[in-house]
Amino acid sequence: MSAHSTPSENSSSIWSIINKIIGAVMGGVVLLWVLAFIFDGLGSLRPKPKADAPAPAAAAPVAPGAAAPATAAAPAAPAANLPVLEITIKPDAANPLAYDTKTISVKVGQKVKLTFNNTHPTLPQPHNFVLGKLGTKDKMMAIAMGAMTLVDKGYIPDSPDILAHTNLIQPTKSETIEFTVPAAGEYPYFCTFPGHVAIMNGVLTAQ
Repeated sequence: MSAHSTPSENSSSIWSIINKIIGAVMGGVVLLWVLAFIFDGLGSLRPKPKADAPAPAAAAPVAPGAAAPATAAAPAAPAANLPVLEITIKPDAANPLAYDTKTISVKVGQKVKLTFNNTHPTLPQPHNFVLGKLGTKDKMMAIAMGAMTLVDKGYIPDSPDILAHTNLIQPTKSETIEFTVPAAGEYPYFCTFPGHVAIMNGVLTAQ
């Protein structure tokens, strides 16, 4: 009869195989350590430190008397360097209920020195000069209509749409005002004395 293996014999053979595998793994680890120590020392098995990021290059020194390198575009010359624009306006000789100057051209930010000289040889009338803000041309009539009862204020209403104005100027008198316009576009001007706005008006254009 053939011999049969017992459970104890099977168990011992399995553990024998596992022990051999473990021994082989341990032997490989030991061999790896030995080789590392021989060729590069034990430090070769430690993680290598990360290289530091390169420091930014220092700016090149500027020689005495030399101009520093430009880092940004130079700003445009400010409008304040422009000469003051002096303008004189008066009632039109042909139509005393209109300005003699219907259009004015200025630069954005340029100071304007405007004199309204209320002289007319045949039809003296009280007038004023009211400059509206940018884009208020459509509101011109409403602003003037709102001023018709403001005798004590020279027929000038308290409106946020008004940029600059003179007082009510009596015949043969004059007044000078100064102002600047902050942006490009058209700025309407007009007289708010009752009944004058329909004809006595003009446009200041800023570029």
